[in-house]
Amino acid sequence: MKSTPLKSTPLRFTPANAALRRTAGDRLRGSPPTDEELSPPDLRSALGELRIYESELEIQNEELLDSRARIEESQRKYFRHFDLAPVGLIRLNLKGQILEANILGAQMLGEERVLLNTVPRTFLAHVSPESHIVFQQHLESALASRKMETCELSLRNTAGHKTFVRIQSVVSHSEKDEKDFYLTLTDLTERREIEQNLELQKALAEAAVTSKELFFGMLSHELRNPLTPLVALLEDLATEPGRSAKDRAALAIMRRNLDLETHFIDDLLDLTRVTSGKLELHRETTDVHLCLRQAIEICQLDIDAKKLQLAIKLDAPRHFVDADASRLQQIFWNLIKNAVKFTPAGGRIAIGTRSDKPSRLSVEFRDTGVGIDSWALSHLFEPFFQVQHSLKQRTGGGGLGLGLAICKAITEAHGGTLTAVSSGLNKGTTFRLELATVAEPHGQMRRLSANTAAPARREGLRLLFVEDHDDTRDVLARLLSLRGYCVEAARDAREARALSNGKTFDLLVSDIALPDATGCELLKELGSKHRLCGIAMSGFGSDADMAQSRAAGFLEHLVKPIDATALDAAIQRVVGNLA
Repeated sequence: MKSTPLKSTPLRFTPANAALRRTAGDRLRGSPPTDEELSPPDLRSALGELRIYESELEIQNEELLDSRARIEESQRKYFRHFDLAPVGLIRLNLKGQILEANILGAQMLGEERVLLNTVPRTFLAHVSPESHIVFQQHLESALASRKMETCELSLRNTAGHKTFVRIQSVVSHSEKDEKDFYLTLTDLTERREIEQNLELQKALAEAAVTSKELFFGMLSHELRNPLTPLVALLEDLATEPGRSAKDRAALAIMRRNLDLETHFIDDLLDLTRVTSGKLELHRETTDVHLCLRQAIEICQLDIDAKKLQLAIKLDAPRHFVDADASRLQQIFWNLIKNAVKFTPAGGRIAIGTRSDKPSRLSVEFRDTGVGIDSWALSHLFEPFFQVQHSLKQRTGGGGLGLGLAICKAITEAHGGTLTAVSSGLNKGTTFRLELATVAEPHGQMRRLSANTAAPARREGLRLLFVEDHDDTRDVLARLLSLRGYCVEAARDAREARALSNGKTFDLLVSDIALPDATGCELLKELGSKHRLCGIAMSGFGSDADMAQSRAAGFLEHLVKPIDATALDAAIQRVVGNLA
């Protein structure tokens, strides 16, 4: 029987991938030869496949070892970064137990890191009691939103020391597909202390501003009170018939200097309003040309006294602005006074208006005075700044150095600009004020001048006059009596009540700051009892003071010093309105 030879089947191994097969082939070609040439062809083929497969396994094993080394190095880097992170890092389970913490996180809790990582403990135990609800709501928000949530709260370590931190939390899945909270803790204690210190400093600064305002208010009151009888007496003496020209000139000098003292007081109060941001404007459509003419009229005596040439050229076709008329006149008065003071006798002052741009008005005050150097120009509008001492001597003194700073602040509050230019010493100075114009109103403009109406009546008009400053009370009561009023004077609220119980009055004229009550309280009491209206007198003249007196029912608020003519005019206005 003839035997059939066995059919050989080549041995085949499936490579991992073609690239790996090529790499294994390259490695075998570089290895020393073997004795496979002596084997049958099929065996040689199988052995070749086996060697390639072994080479592929070696390469794969090497790659696995390399990958493992890289993973281990990455883990070491991660743990180094985790441990040395500049913020606290903590992992919690859904129960709020600490599963893991880095070095700083453990330090912030005052715990040993090894203990935290081996014995789970509740993170809430380290949250200050007042922050428990905040933290619980924070975790609930992070769990619901699946986004990073942030909160700020106080932590308490094991020693009881509190730390204010920002916590940022996010929910993540662990290797066992369990949800964990990952927290970062940033220490904000120092920042919070800085913020609290800033808040304290702010409060102290505000208190200092308030104290300064109160001080200047009281200073104003105390300085104005003794000026009132002097102003009233000077007016009375100046109007007496038979006075010689020499006497009238002396009385005029006294009055001008009293007015100057009053102006200094007003400047101090205006400065406090400007620096505290409480400068109030009562804006209306105002004729700039009218304000200029009235300011020039006020300063005319000073201009004539130095024999100054005055050129007025009001050419602006649009000269109405939205402004506080009295404040605008205050600017003009200061700038004219400044030009008069620094211009030598016989010099020249030019005041003009023009419109270089549509809807803009320029007002210029040009003088031929002593001029200003470039350094002084850069500081001219600073409070309390004054030109060189030698210059003050040449011009006869310079006041407090507040006028120009106040003028600039008032101008800017109106949305305008105030600038000064000078070519240098002895070359004069030009001040330029620019404001936006508005359309000319229809009808008659309200004028600033105090044109008193025809007297309603004086004879038989009964006044209750209350003033605790003896000289002011005696002088004004006597001068009002000479004008025909029936005046009963009281030094305080108690005396005023006693007088009102036995007599009837038509009008209450009262100081606001009385020793036993306020004038506002007195008016409310007597007004409801006897239906009295009133006129307030006060050394306090801020907008808030005036608003308070008007809220109490006073129809006029006169700021001291007050002369008899101004008081008489106020009485006539009130009586005329009531008629």
